[in-house]
Amino acid sequence: MNAQYPGSGSGSAGAARFSNNFDFLRFVAAAAVIVTHAYSLTVGYPNMRLYDPVLLMGQAALATFFVISGYLIPISWESTASPLRFAWKRFLRIVPALVPALFITLFIIGPLMTSLPPAEYYGALFSLEGFFSVPFFEDGGVIGLFQENPVTYVNGSLWVIPVEVVMYGVVAVLGLAGLLRQRGAIISLAAVNVLLWIVWFDDPRMAKVRFTLYFLIGAYFSLHRRHITYRPLIAGILLVVLGLSVLTPHPPVAGVVCIPYLVLYAAQIRIPLLNNFGRAGDFSYGMYVYHYPIQQALIQISGNTLSLPALCGLSFLLVLPLAFLSWHTIEKWALAAKNLDPRDLRRVFGLPDAVTDPGPARK
Repeated sequence: MNAQYPGSGSGSAGAARFSNNFDFLRFVAAAAVIVTHAYSLTVGYPNMRLYDPVLLMGQAALATFFVISGYLIPISWESTASPLRFAWKRFLRIVPALVPALFITLFIIGPLMTSLPPAEYYGALFSLEGFFSVPFFEDGGVIGLFQENPVTYVNGSLWVIPVEVVMYGVVAVLGLAGLLRQRGAIISLAAVNVLLWIVWFDDPRMAKVRFTLYFLIGAYFSLHRRHITYRPLIAGILLVVLGLSVLTPHPPVAGVVCIPYLVLYAAQIRIPLLNNFGRAGDFSYGMYVYHYPIQQALIQISGNTLSLPALCGLSFLLVLPLAFLSWHTIEKWALAAKNLDPRDLRRVFGLPDAVTDPGPARK
């Protein structure tokens, strides 16, 4: 099957929502991250092999998120009337659902799981050190969380959010400078990214810079989408290359080469079941922001005695309802407000008709 670009036609993400598989791919990626963290949080990061198959699966899932975001965000910029409106839309996608996730982590899970007395816990939480550990904190030592677990992070998965926000800023700056559609701009940024990745390749934390490369490649595909076709032969070859790369020392390099095309090829396959996967809602963001502290709590409660299948099963059992509630009570309504003018915001609470139908709202 030869195809044009995902979401072809008007270029509107809302209008093309059920003509692609982005909802399905995000859900699968979020599920893969949950499984990966269930494994890594029980064995501990230092005890994982560099190219452990489960770890590679999680990295591929994160790459999928960044490719999709890189593809969709330039389209959002192109369809936005002003930088302020673009910032408003990005704010609505990230912050409203993140705040209750942090609240549940810090004021429900935290007090139940902390090793500190209540007064000390809240004192540490509202201290200067605690303030700078929230919301993108990792180690929970300041507030006495999960210190006996193999991994002591509270919600280590949130590191991607500031990275994502920075990439939103990159798109906005390029757009304001009139460089977004200049072929050399994205290529130059990608080249700089590759150089930084080479410098930090052996540093597991700093090597995360490569995930911004996935965003940039996704953005390049997006900006030139009318001139790119997705062919099964090319996808098949790249899939074989990606699979064989696990036998070499460089699967991350193969991932950067292969995953963006494979993700966007998969996004445009016309299978009604997958195209309509998101009609019940997009639960991927809720799954992502809630799963880590819930898994940490389960590990602490069980004394790290749960088998991997049991931990995965319990994780999905607890996370999916939260993700469902997050979408239907917060996210879809926040996204429905993305087209409001600032002067209209005061009417949101008093006049429901100021908010558009949340059905077609999307990234």
